[in-house]
Amino acid sequence: MSSSKTLTLIILSLLALSSIYFIIVLQFQNGTMLILDSLTSETPQVLPPGPADSLIPLRQVYTKVWPLDMQVNRMTPFFWPLVSGILPELSLFGVYMAGQLVASETLIIVEGERRGNNGRVISYSTVWGLTWQNLPWGLVQPVYSFVHLLTASSSTPTITSVTGYTNAISSIPLAITTGYILPSVLMCIPSPQYISHQTHQALVFTWQLFPLWIGLAHAFFIKVSSTNAKNDPIKSLRNTYIFALLIACLSHLSIAGAVLALLYAPAPVQSYLQDILPPSFLPSNPALVFTPFPPHIPPFSKEQVSELSVGVLSLLQYDTIFAGFSSLLWASHLLHSCRRHHNVQSPTLGAVLLTLLFGPCGAALATMWKRDEEVFATAVRVPGKTVGNSKKDI
Repeated sequence: MSSSKTLTLIILSLLALSSIYFIIVLQFQNGTMLILDSLTSETPQVLPPGPADSLIPLRQVYTKVWPLDMQVNRMTPFFWPLVSGILPELSLFGVYMAGQLVASETLIIVEGERRGNNGRVISYSTVWGLTWQNLPWGLVQPVYSFVHLLTASSSTPTITSVTGYTNAISSIPLAITTGYILPSVLMCIPSPQYISHQTHQALVFTWQLFPLWIGLAHAFFIKVSSTNAKNDPIKSLRNTYIFALLIACLSHLSIAGAVLALLYAPAPVQSYLQDILPPSFLPSNPALVFTPFPPHIPPFSKEQVSELSVGVLSLLQYDTIFAGFSSLLWASHLLHSCRRHHNVQSPTLGAVLLTLLFGPCGAALATMWKRDEEVFATAVRVPGKTVGNSKKDI
């Protein structure tokens, strides 16, 4: 095992262990879980208050399977502030995180469909995605990256190993649109203006199973899509990367840009934004969108959250930080490892620049795309290698 790989594995282990404190333990220390427990254990059970401060009864039955309904009853109050509009800072970060999740989901599904990963534990992308919903994303992602590197083949990556069947790769954007983006949009329909609170809670429950919907949609689209020998596996892979990076880039730049403008833009620009943004997306403290709650370790004070929505925002911020930067570290290692294999010294955009453009998860996906392009370019340079439509690459 190379020293670079050993160091990356050590850092990923430290990130996974650190995430346990910041994403789980801290939420008990700062009062987030105490507020959540009070909502789900006291009688009557209610959802966190919305902008109108109305008490909404917590829906008790979804599937009539008691253990599952109990889990949903605990998770629904947690996610409710995301869709109620009670904290605009949380609403803005929810949009930002959604774009990062598209990039992250695309990355693990692509990895699952690569021929070189066939049969490996990391190929079960739906299982990994469902684990995100029961354990924190920021904990599972560094574990996934650690397992990926620990079980990786020592052979040099090739076109065959990094590509998959074209219908499987080309179906990923449709699967994510159907299984994740559509449920996310439906979950944000306001209640009771357009739907009842009971229906709204059902949509929040449906959204929580998005990794399963993505997996089922992906299997369906693979089955109904035609296999054409003329299809280019590399083109399919590139199109999938473009789809996810476009979403990650739009959400990242729009939310980060709005926050920066509200903080530092001239007064006329700030006034214009305040006029066009709906109340649920107009933060009173724009800096809070990207400022996690301080940990309860010296020299930080032991602050308590003022309301559940603030704790939810902090947890999701730490979730994204640990998931994003662990995946970026992992992808960067694979890129540099590929270059050492192929003796490639060509320059690349730095991780910092990619993060500024796409966000951390988008940067990880862009880095992985760069790794794949290195493989394709090397195959072109090597005599006897071809790229494109040969049957072995389909």
